[in-house]
Parts: sequence; C-alpha cells; structure tokens
Amino acid sequence: MNTNTQAAQDSTEDSLSKVVPGAPEVNMSKTLTLQKEQAEIYRQLLETLSLSEQESAALFPDMSKSLVSHITTLQQLKGDLQDIFSRIRALKMHFRNEYPDIFDYVQSLHVEELDDDGNI
Repeated sequence: MNTNTQAAQDSTEDSLSKVVPGAPEVNMSKTLTLQKEQAEIYRQLLETLSLSEQESAALFPDMSKSLVSHITTLQQLKGDLQDIFSRIRALKMHFRNEYPDIFDYVQSLHVEELDDDGNI
C-alpha cells in the first residue's frame, strides 16, 4: 500500500472510533462496508451503461441508413399508389362519360366505398 492510501485508511479508522456526543451509536464499520458495496454496484452500473452507450453509438450509423432507406421506399410506394388511384379515377370518369346508364347501374349495386381521403 502506498503512503497516501495508508494515511487515508488511518484517517478513516480514526474517524470511525470517534463518537459524536448525543448521536445514537452507529456501527460505522458496517455503514462503511455497505457504502463500499453500494459504490461497487454503482460502478458496475456505470460500466454497463457505458458499454450500452458504446454499442448504441456503433449501431446508430447503420440504423440511420436503414431508416433513410425505409423512408425513401415508403415515399416511392406512396407516389406509386397515388398514381394508381389517379388512373383508377380517370378510368371511372371515362366510363361514367362513355356509358352513363351502365355506370350508374353498376354503382348502385356496390356498397358505398371510401375515397382516397376516407370519405364516403
């Protein structure tokens, strides 16, 4: 043990032997042992959190790229669906203008459907 550590331990032992007047008697060595155990638990928690943070930092760039890729794919899918529905609306309009009687009859056979905005 180096001299600084020995001096600190001696100082701690001296303070343990002193009793504060009027204070209830406390087993200081037991308290010190419990505090050391808690300090070790906190050190282990800090180490675990540090490792977790390092793993997160390593995964973040890949996850960000993946997220950007998924967002781009969803935006393309949305554009494709909008194009498909606009073509369907154009076909319906064409058939409505070309065959109004038949179109009205066919429309009367179907249950009301929702449009693109969720309206009936």
